[in-house]
Amino acid sequence: MTVATKTDLGLDAWMIDDDVVRLREWGTDRSYPLPAGPLAASTIGSSDACTLQLTDPSGCLSRQHARIARDGNRWVARDLDSKNGMRLDGVRRPKVLLEPGSELGLGGITLIAESPRLIALRSYLARVLGWTSERSEVVDLALRSVRLAATRRAALALCGDSELGPIARGLHRYSLGDDRPFVLCDPRRRPSELTETAETSAINYTTGMAAFEAAAGGSMCVWSKRLPRDFAQLTTALRDPSTRVQLIACGQRPSDRKELVSAPIEIPPLSTRTAEIDRIIEEYAGDAAARLGLSTPFSQVDREWVRTHSAASLPEIEKGTLRLVALREAGNVARAAVLLGVSHSSLGEWISRRRIPVGIK
Repeated sequence: MTVATKTDLGLDAWMIDDDVVRLREWGTDRSYPLPAGPLAASTIGSSDACTLQLTDPSGCLSRQHARIARDGNRWVARDLDSKNGMRLDGVRRPKVLLEPGSELGLGGITLIAESPRLIALRSYLARVLGWTSERSEVVDLALRSVRLAATRRAALALCGDSELGPIARGLHRYSLGDDRPFVLCDPRRRPSELTETAETSAINYTTGMAAFEAAAGGSMCVWSKRLPRDFAQLTTALRDPSTRVQLIACGQRPSDRKELVSAPIEIPPLSTRTAEIDRIIEEYAGDAAARLGLSTPFSQVDREWVRTHSAASLPEIEKGTLRLVALREAGNVARAAVLLGVSHSSLGEWISRRRIPVGIK
């Protein structure tokens, strides 16, 4: 008798594993596209004879430092007997397999291997953390935290003054995908209460183990100031080598709990980013159109409406742009509610507290 093998929904849950397409210098936007083709290869070093010539202020990069080449559908980097060697995520190695998020150290330079999905994740992190040059390293540190929390199966900590649940949901969307479960664990809410997280309902559980089971292959979100009573049992379950659940812990300040070993991602107040509000609105509007499968243009009038009526926080901007895109497409509140998957009364109440945009009934 043949027994069918069950599909492990979480087996590849933590790996953004699409093809690496470029290398980017740590803490900057300087990137270097990788050549195409099955036999593609590049040499990296300080010499102008290298395919990828880098300038290393520390002077520790060799003239011919490393070579990267295709090995099947992956990129492999090999040290070319350089004086200072090659590092993968800080560990010296003569040969490394480059995966999305890998940090390749060459002399005094660190290059991050990026794939389209990793680029999208970093773009989202820049949206919530800031685009200025001073924030570039902060964004890369946050990207490292997301990756380390996933690959080492540690909790990911978010902190800030705004509502963090929708931001946790965004990180889940960009790192794991909406096809993976995302659940909440808040003992102060009613069991199985559906919570609108930027129009995507997330089921809430009051006990940690119930949320843990429901989140298999995905993420569960908890709040550090209102942890479930069975949190100790939950942390034991999370330590199991077979665990496939990403824990995201939210709080106003970085937690000092030993269970949270990844560096926390601190979301800056939106009040410190007034010059970036229009760009934030534009990016959330693009997300909204993509998520709803629409091509409705987002005008300057629409941006001004969101800025005036729904821009108190990042989650407010996300909700406002999503709802406005749906309202523009549907033409009225009733059809927009169906498009969004929310109740007519809920959307109507939200609109009643704001001045309805022109052209919507």
